[in-house]
Amino acid sequence: MKMLTCSFLSGLFAATLLPASAATVGPLSAAEAEKVTERIELLTDGNIAKHWYTWLKGEGRASDTNKVFTAEGSTLKVSGKVMGCVTTRKAYCDYRLSLEYRFVDNDVQFNKKDARDGGILFHSTGEDGVFWGAWMNSFECNIIQGATGDLIVVGDEKRKPGVYRCKGRVDPATRGKESQLWSPDGDVVEIVNTGRIRRPDVNPEWKNLISEPLSPNEKPIGEWNKVEVVCNGDKAEFFFNGMKTGEYWDLSPSYGRIQLQSEGFGIEYRNIVLSPL
Repeated sequence: MKMLTCSFLSGLFAATLLPASAATVGPLSAAEAEKVTERIELLTDGNIAKHWYTWLKGEGRASDTNKVFTAEGSTLKVSGKVMGCVTTRKAYCDYRLSLEYRFVDNDVQFNKKDARDGGILFHSTGEDGVFWGAWMNSFECNIIQGATGDLIVVGDEKRKPGVYRCKGRVDPATRGKESQLWSPDGDVVEIVNTGRIRRPDVNPEWKNLISEPLSPNEKPIGEWNKVEVVCNGDKAEFFFNGMKTGEYWDLSPSYGRIQLQSEGFGIEYRNIVLSPL
């Protein structure tokens, strides 16, 4: 694959560089992040290690004694027994990420009461496990029962204040509330460090319970749903089963690794593909 870099970002995020001990993981600066110019299948032939490494809370990198992550063909199977993720070995910018997912309840997942949960973390930078011992700082396209397509900013107010930020539009009636709803013609808000903007049709009474109803365009539990995250410069758009659920700009940073979460529930991801814009 021909490699282009996001060199226009170099120097801007020096504070997010990984420590020297993590140098074997991959790119250390924005200038080394790859602009996607060809289609990349991030999982084929069940080979997780080709494009990913694992990180699990309490175990660290490349250790998975409970076989939380297994693969078959282009499908990543996540038991949910331990919090963590698979993380791309490379950092990327300017791409369309598409994948399908489905929830698969099992006997080993540790969370059986909350709404079924997973997620796509993108523009992930810094140290592994810095957030809850499980994930990098990042932006998240949330995958959760009844509300897939929400944006969550997973920053670090104490150690790296202001590093993660973005802007979006929200329904004026929900501005400043716990559940701000994305609206293409709404008021502009900025999220710094941590925060959330929800998909426009989320149930206003949504609760984090496994009994929560599915969203209007969500497939029944056990069936496959499609999520797309489109990153173009400092902009990002989310799509869920063809419906646009959010659009954001002034993302800082605007490059990074991609992580797929293990968050206490059985979930499978398949057909994980990066495509050029």
